[in-house]
Amino acid sequence: MPASNFRSSVRLKYVKLGYQYLVNLLLSFLLVPIMAAAAIELLRTSPEEILRQCHSLQLGLVQILCSSLFIVFMATLYFTSKPRPIYLVDYTCFKAPDSCIVYHPKAF
Repeated sequence: MPASNFRSSVRLKYVKLGYQYLVNLLLSFLLVPIMAAAAIELLRTSPEEILRQCHSLQLGLVQILCSSLFIVFMATLYFTSKPRPIYLVDYTCFKAPDSCIVYHPKAF
């Protein structure tokens, strides 16, 4: 394989790896700055101003219940859709030490 083809394949490999990280962590890349900005804004306001804003919303029980259920549903959907890791163990390669061997008496 010529050196130029090898270099381009290595570059392509890292481009694919970077794209995969970007796609897999897109939600984190978007939410972290938004949450940081919201936390900074929340720390700037006084507790009285926060309470005044909450009372001025005038949300009913139905709106609060529906939004809470929606948040729980979306969180459940997010956590159940993530793939679980699968660990493959080859037991034929493992030889236990003699201290782990247990001998059972015969049943007959």
